[in-house]
Amino acid sequence: MKINNLLKRFRNKSSDSLTIFLSINPKNIGGGSNTFSHNFINWVRRNKSNYKIGRKINKSEIAIVIAGKLSLDDLKLAKSNNIFIIHRLDEYVEDNEDEYRKKKHEKIKYINKFADVTVYQSNYVYENMHPYLGHPEKYAVIHNGGNPDEFYPSDNLGEYVGHVTWGVGQKKRLDILYEIIKNYHDQKFLLVGRHLESEYNFSALPNVKCVGRVKRKNLLQYLHQMKFLFFPSERDPCPNTVIEAMLAGLPICYNKIGGTIELVKDCGVPLNDFGKLNNNLSTFRQKTLARSDLDFNLVAEKYLALHIN
Repeated sequence: MKINNLLKRFRNKSSDSLTIFLSINPKNIGGGSNTFSHNFINWVRRNKSNYKIGRKINKSEIAIVIAGKLSLDDLKLAKSNNIFIIHRLDEYVEDNEDEYRKKKHEKIKYINKFADVTVYQSNYVYENMHPYLGHPEKYAVIHNGGNPDEFYPSDNLGEYVGHVTWGVGQKKRLDILYEIIKNYHDQKFLLVGRHLESEYNFSALPNVKCVGRVKRKNLLQYLHQMKFLFFPSERDPCPNTVIEAMLAGLPICYNKIGGTIELVKDCGVPLNDFGKLNNNLSTFRQKTLARSDLDFNLVAEKYLALHIN
């Protein structure tokens, strides 16, 4: 549905614009929630004649609550003011979680009771979280998207196998990255992010260039130096890094465990086919450049359509 028609059907007030509240303010760094909030706010700014960002939840028509990032007082305030609550989830629960994750997920479960609709970031998240939340009646699976004005292809592929990470936890599988770099000593690797904070001595490897953390606005210049993205993260719900890399024209070598495979489709290969991707870059590059479903404009419209449906 076109956004203007959607707006006409949605609005039931006489105000000039629809006010949308986001439960986090983005920082100028990567990361799933930060990137989603950044993209949504920029989308609203591009459509400012019809929408605006609400600074207070009780002064808004729609509240997008990201995981557990909302005070319970604000949650109850929103419900008492009949504000439409969208609960966005890129979480998953595991057996034998530590106390921090248990409390985090119990809060998410509580918040979800107030939600008008639940959005899962991938089918991987849906299959895990939907039973945990008691099978919410109204839900949707909406993949993340990116801004093509911020991330776009260069004329030619770069010379490096790339890797980008904003974390160094076990699920990032930096051990796999470290081994692949050692095994493919004929390839050059460009590492962007927190690699030097990890337990692995990446800087000692002769075929590695580490650039450390960069701001979101500077990431594209490094993506343009890459020929494909190596992404071994395990159980990643819906990685924005992969979306941004594909918007920049990069095929993906990915971990099949998690939601990444849903994003990549035929624009890359699993980890154990590293050589196949490297030897057929032109074919995978063309498939990646042909993608038209990664634009955040489509994501925003899907979110706003939830109230209608």
